[in-house]
Amino acid sequence: MSAQRNPRGRRRGLAALSVATGTLLVLGIGAAAVGDQAWRGGQRTLPVKAATTRAGDTIVACGPTLHRVGGGETTDQAYAPGAEAASSTVRAVALGDNAQRLPGTLLLSKGRTVKTLSPVLPEEEASKTVTASGQGFSGTKGTVLPEQRIDDASWLSVQSLGGLRSPGAATRTIDQGSGDLTGFALQACAAPSNTTYLQGASTTLGHSAVLIVTNPSRTAASVSVDVRGSHGVASEGAVQDFTLDPGDTKSINLGGTARDEAGLNVRVLSTGAPVAASVSQQILRGVTPGGIEVIQPSGQPGQRQVIPGVRLQDPRASAAVGVSEDAGDETPRVDVTDLSGQGTTADVVALAADGTRHSLASGLAIPADSVVGVPLDKLPAGDYTVVVTAQDTVMASAGMLRGSDVKKARDIASLPAAEALSTDQLVALPSTGSASLQLAAPEADATVTVTPVDAKGVSGPEKSVSVRAGHTVSVQAKELGSPVALRISSTAGEAFASLVATNGDSGLAAAPVPQPQDAPASARVILTP
Repeated sequence: MSAQRNPRGRRRGLAALSVATGTLLVLGIGAAAVGDQAWRGGQRTLPVKAATTRAGDTIVACGPTLHRVGGGETTDQAYAPGAEAASSTVRAVALGDNAQRLPGTLLLSKGRTVKTLSPVLPEEEASKTVTASGQGFSGTKGTVLPEQRIDDASWLSVQSLGGLRSPGAATRTIDQGSGDLTGFALQACAAPSNTTYLQGASTTLGHSAVLIVTNPSRTAASVSVDVRGSHGVASEGAVQDFTLDPGDTKSINLGGTARDEAGLNVRVLSTGAPVAASVSQQILRGVTPGGIEVIQPSGQPGQRQVIPGVRLQDPRASAAVGVSEDAGDETPRVDVTDLSGQGTTADVVALAADGTRHSLASGLAIPADSVVGVPLDKLPAGDYTVVVTAQDTVMASAGMLRGSDVKKARDIASLPAAEALSTDQLVALPSTGSASLQLAAPEADATVTVTPVDAKGVSGPEKSVSVRAGHTVSVQAKELGSPVALRISSTAGEAFASLVATNGDSGLAAAPVPQPQDAPASARVILTP
């Protein structure tokens, strides 16, 4: 192929690449030849058709139910804890497009379908972009699994429609009324990732923390794990890299990698397939249950970390049940981890519901790759948003406690730092307990729209919530009718959200609002010789 050169003998090319929810568009300008036709730069226009690729299915995964460490059968004598299963259910919901079509929605476990919420549409039909039904109606319909008893790791697969991902969410609810695992816990099923951070686990006396890694993909994943504690990287070489086949789950007892640590930061890396990871934690104070929780993936590390929905009881009650000889310190605290590798300093503040600002730490020194705890025992009862601002990259989470009788069971819950809300997020509510959506606007006024979804998949009237700068707002789920899920949209300003639930006299649980998968993105690429 020949091309006419400019006076300086140079050729230039320009390519524009636009990616938005599964659509790929490539345009080229420069010398090119197609078949027997040559295109000389600046003289002819060669049309390049847009190429569309189907968005992948929405996948959100939950680990298995909490297990009693040390009992039952083990599948890996080196790591797997074995257990007696605790009672556990999964609630799931998926929403269709504006043409009232329902996406194919499956609940799977170990690579097999456990429940079909709605049948999978033929690929040709699903790929069509339509805005109204055959009867001329438009509007979103949903499909709902009210609750499914399942103890194994499971994941929800939701078919894309019209080249776009369909919203889908699932939440595991664990409600154990007796025995060592007495307590209440939630796990919002999260999208698999190649990099997952988990923070808030403890391996002090009476605490059991088990890392759960699941591969919901169709290809194998190579996985590595590292753990940071109060003295830096605690598990270098202690957890051997492993391969996880499609549909498989692996359990790792963190007590064997970092002993007697009050706060841990766990990083799970995978190559090949993305994986889902969480930490199952339980506390036994002698013979008295001390609570259960599922520690879930945190938001992105950064110089600022925002934790909305930190619910605290009267500090005198926490002091009465939070410290014991047989289980160490359980009093509420914020854990901050340095991820810069060089150490940093941070300020920690708590924003009350009424806008009161409480300084918890100023210039807090965090050694390289280490975890430092900041107690919350001086704050009065209420809902708070904790904001950590650091000089370098950090990660933060908050631990909570509920219960006042030393002789009775109490419960714990952990909340990771959240990412700012997007324009469309979906969270499934727990199947038991009383749940509330916690909203925060740390720096500027924000407006959040909340739409309930009922058990028939029908969306109710939306509620607009104004959140003043520096305030925390609680939206009770029961105020919105009888929803099984909430669709959340940040319509103005930067806002953050989490889910907090109570059950009975002492049950406490919390979960982050899952981030949407594959947010739209675009990039412009310039090609030169």
